[in-house]
Amino acid sequence: MRIKLFLAALVLAAAAVPAHAASDVCLRHRDVDGWGARDNHSVVVNDRFGRKYLLTLSGLCSDLNYAFGMGIRAFGGVNMDTCVERGDHIVMRGGGVGPVPNNTCWVQKVQAYTKDMEQADRVARKNHQPLNTF
Repeated sequence: MRIKLFLAALVLAAAAVPAHAASDVCLRHRDVDGWGARDNHSVVVNDRFGRKYLLTLSGLCSDLNYAFGMGIRAFGGVNMDTCVERGDHIVMRGGGVGPVPNNTCWVQKVQAYTKDMEQADRVARKNHQPLNTF
């Protein structure tokens, strides 16, 4: 009986691993290849492989729509091989109307920007509705 319970637990654990691995999102600093402001608290970042990521931000991000440059600085230092994660800084350059020329805000969440999310944003903009929080 114990062997059957052990085998059942082992099968359940093995089945859970692929589901967890599939939910992991990794936007590497070195792969960033473009961005666009979604609103004042989020940006959509493209990587060099054509994937899109939604970065939810906090801090002084008031000029996202007017910035003409953006960089992502790792929280723990400069390691281009790491994933963008909570606590990393988004540094914007110029273009805004605010009193601070270089705004800095922090990454709160990184997630894949799916086609469904993109479609929901398109519909919300068309209907002059606020964008969804994902």
